[in-house]
Amino acid sequence: MVMMGAEKRWLFTLFIAALLSLLLLLLLTSLSTFTSPKPFPSTIHHGSHYPPSFAYFITGNSNDGDRILRLLLAVYHPRNRYLLHLSAESADEERRRLVSQLKSVPAIRVFGNVDVVGKSDRVTYMGASKIAITLRAAAILLRLDGGWNWFVTLSAQDYPLVTQDG
Repeated sequence: MVMMGAEKRWLFTLFIAALLSLLLLLLLTSLSTFTSPKPFPSTIHHGSHYPPSFAYFITGNSNDGDRILRLLLAVYHPRNRYLLHLSAESADEERRRLVSQLKSVPAIRVFGNVDVVGKSDRVTYMGASKIAITLRAAAILLRLDGGWNWFVTLSAQDYPLVTQDG
């Protein structure tokens, strides 16, 4: 009878130790999940052995901020570079809202490959202003990152598109 009590205590101690070990393991796993600095690998390789990268210039007029974001998300790829332009007729609040929406996308935050033109130009599609802002965008994108192979201009009205991987 005395032996049975000692055996029960030993099993109880073993059970408690296993339970505490399991709880500690779960706690450490959940902490490492929440403290992980980057959810995506942020190394992108460029060169002849890798797929080409694109520089996208996406433009829109007043009230096109949501369309620009949808178009960006449709063509987004970490190896590409993006410059977004809302015309001068767009409200500053719309531009700020677009920037805050971009910051809420984890991949865009990690790769840091999307920029918004701060001082926008007026765009008329029947003159030289469209060509001028396109050339200015190419110059800005070259200053930001010259590692791209192709330059693509899109308008907010070009949505929907097929993704680069598609």
